[in-house]
Amino acid sequence: MIPQDFIDTFIEELGQVAYDICFNLSSTTLDFNSKVIKIITNDKSLKDWIENKYVPIISEILEKTYGEHWRVELFLDTQGELETTEYNEQLNPFFTFENFVVGNSNQFAYAASLAVAQKPGKTYNPLFIYGSTGLGKTHLMHAIGNYLSRKKNTKKIIYISSEKFVNDLINSIKEKKIEDFRNKYRKSDLILIDDIQFIVGKERTQEELFHTFNELYLSNKQIVITSDRSPKDLEGIEDRLRSRFQGGLIADVQLPDFETRKAIVKKKLERYDIELEDSVLDYLAQNFRDNVRELEGALLKIIAFSDIENIKKVSLDKAKEILKDLIDKNSQIDVEDILEVVLNYFNITKDELFSNSREKKIVYPRQVFTYLLRDILGLPFKNIGNILGGKDHTTVMHAYEKINIMLASPKVYNDIYSIKRILNRN
Repeated sequence: MIPQDFIDTFIEELGQVAYDICFNLSSTTLDFNSKVIKIITNDKSLKDWIENKYVPIISEILEKTYGEHWRVELFLDTQGELETTEYNEQLNPFFTFENFVVGNSNQFAYAASLAVAQKPGKTYNPLFIYGSTGLGKTHLMHAIGNYLSRKKNTKKIIYISSEKFVNDLINSIKEKKIEDFRNKYRKSDLILIDDIQFIVGKERTQEELFHTFNELYLSNKQIVITSDRSPKDLEGIEDRLRSRFQGGLIADVQLPDFETRKAIVKKKLERYDIELEDSVLDYLAQNFRDNVRELEGALLKIIAFSDIENIKKVSLDKAKEILKDLIDKNSQIDVEDILEVVLNYFNITKDELFSNSREKKIVYPRQVFTYLLRDILGLPFKNIGNILGGKDHTTVMHAYEKINIMLASPKVYNDIYSIKRILNRN
């Protein structure tokens, strides 16, 4: 049992999403005698995420609430491994929770997907994930399917694109096999429908999907849907179907930040016998910001060239040569662009931002500016310190990490992504 005063403080500082990630998807106990909080989860990627991102702030809140010298201990429960079932349709075995790189841009969708996988049909039903192409929506959908395919009681899992759903319906009508079509989809334990936006304007498809949705929902079967836009922005969708989509949990996936992009490259590299200089990782993360697939494509191009030329370690100069045709010089955002937007957004002056003022109205914008220089441009902390007038790199690192953690707060999240939207429109 987690004390309510700790829960209230945590949620006040970091928001409900962060609390769900750390505690609702795990088992937690507080030992006041030993001053230890123990967090146990059966998902390694979730354990790593909490360990890397939330341990310092958990310790800080514990000490603020109950006094000093608390320890945070995380454990991985491997006792609940489940056997594989016979039925599994078109799931990509590489798209698992373990292979998904979690960052500030996707942590809410990740947490929701993991919760659905652990308690299908009970936690969030339906789960509606939306965001631009190439940001990981399909990966999360497959991860749910792969996780549940190990459970004996999840016998029938269907992953399907909305386009294939439409084609299946058309063929079943032509061949007078509509009942077979309905039995196929309405008798599933888990249905994963990708790119639902493609049923816009298709009335008969929407009618069949509506009845399929209702039957599955009433039977407590899990429904997961992805789209390139939120339900309210899906024009050409019947209101009754839209209301079903909005009746569960809606999770968006944003553009990944610099640290997440770099982690994605590192994760991808694990499958190849090649080494990249750290400067190459930074270069990739800095220049491919808008689409994870483009980032992975750039990495694969480097890998292909290094394989052809039998290069085991790729330098920054070599990487620039390989990728020169993919880099759009005109799309680069520089320090001055970020500075101008931050100053206008918070209505402060450059002198105030670069001062040593400890006023909250100045400190917070300075931390945001620091975060954006690292996130968007991938600048080293030492360089950011120089830009800020010679501030120590440890001070800069602390400012970055503060915002990185506080992104779980709706206000901070909104500020960061509002500024990014302004920058992308410039």
